Amino acid sequence: MARKVAAAHGLHDDDVIVDRLRLEELQGALYCLQAALEDVDRDLAGEHNQTDVADALRWLLDNARPLADLWIEPRTTSDNHFT
Repeated sequence: MARKVAAAHGLHDDDVIVDRLRLEELQGALYCLQAALEDVDRDLAGEHNQTDVADALRWLLDNARPLADLWIEPRTTSDNHFT
């Protein structure tokens, strides 16, 4: 039944439907990680000491953890309103 409903809406076997808010949460966390990586690259490009490295690592971890904690499951047919 789910495949028939998906096909009727033009979805292919490789297409997945996820909740928009969860996807936006994932994209926001990914953006934060990307920005943190740029910050750390810039901060460690020049001369730096052990404190600088520790601060950069802490900053990177603080921005990586929210992304690592996210998990998005595909929505099921009962979750979707394909009718």
